[in-house]
Amino acid sequence: MREQGMTPPQARSDRGSVGKGIIIFLAALISLIIVATIVPGFLIPCPPHRNARLTEATGRLGEIVTASKAYAQEHLDSTAPHHPTWPPATGGDLVDLSPTENFTYAIESGGGADAETTPLVITATGTGKMLGSSVTVTLPNIWSYHEVTARTGK
Repeated sequence: MREQGMTPPQARSDRGSVGKGIIIFLAALISLIIVATIVPGFLIPCPPHRNARLTEATGRLGEIVTASKAYAQEHLDSTAPHHPTWPPATGGDLVDLSPTENFTYAIESGGGADAETTPLVITATGTGKMLGSSVTVTLPNIWSYHEVTARTGK
């Protein structure tokens, strides 16, 4: 005779196999998570290096914009007193336009002009692995924020 509240032996063994299945599933899931963490792009293939290189260019352009504003505040136009002047197209003493591994940097327009009325356009052009890519930043005047106006690439 079976006591009340006891389950038959067959029901108990079914529950055990379900528990084992859950443990196997969780072990496989944890293994997949570990592999996906160690190997980037295992589950979702993506080009993280390309985006990082474009971020390198936009970050460097931000540095050039900041240096250009500092240059303009220190170099006042001799013909119009107290008007700040953008750095020349070559960069000037505060503005570093030296190339990096993936980009070259240039002042495309506005160099040497009145910083209150002339926009400054700076471009990063891709080289090597980033050939065909470019990022352009436009600064409408010395008192405004810069904005990325063009971003191209393969």
